[in-house]
Amino acid sequence: MLLNIWQILILIGCGVIGTLVGALVGGWLVFKSKTAVLGESFLGGIPKGEVYSIPDALKAAEFPEEEESVAQENVLTRTQKFLKTLGGKE
Repeated sequence: MLLNIWQILILIGCGVIGTLVGALVGGWLVFKSKTAVLGESFLGGIPKGEVYSIPDALKAAEFPEEEESVAQENVLTRTQKFLKTLGGKE
């Protein structure tokens, strides 16, 4: 089955159009990801309302000033034991 010249040109044209569409979609995806805002859905806009904001986030301390819990002490002892095994500093 041999293809004539018109069929070959149509196939090449479809390949070129497919490549252009792919490049445009890829460019749009890059633009969309670079300009995305926190909480924005992929095809939607920026969410409205107070649902996505935490009003006391700037006032809160970075680390709570509570006494260390048993779980925290356990993690610290296991970390020190692990570092000692590797020959690191305690």
